[in-house]
Amino acid sequence: MNTDISLRLKVYRVYKNVTQEKMAEDLNISRSKVSSWETSRRDMSITDAIIVANYLGVSMDNLFNPVCLNSEEFCKIAKRYFENSHIKLEEKNEVLKRLFEYRTRGEIDELFNESK
Repeated sequence: MNTDISLRLKVYRVYKNVTQEKMAEDLNISRSKVSSWETSRRDMSITDAIIVANYLGVSMDNLFNPVCLNSEEFCKIAKRYFENSHIKLEEKNEVLKRLFEYRTRGEIDELFNESK
């Protein structure tokens, strides 16, 4: 994972005043997974990224945005993801559920509105 992203992840976690252990427990993942994200040893899946952003209460832009994606680029990436037959339906459903939660908080409404 990009070191800038890893650093932002750690900064947001510390700002929220949560340890790696607490974050791992709350997200039902291992502490070593959180540690490996924060040290750039492991990439985060899209599902984990959405869950982590929701947990930390930050937008995906703030967490992952070294370069802004416009809504058209985001929609192309999302379409490729959801059309990928190698990704299990359960994971796609989880991503959709998390995106809906994200959207209901009003943090990506502009993105959805622009793409219509």
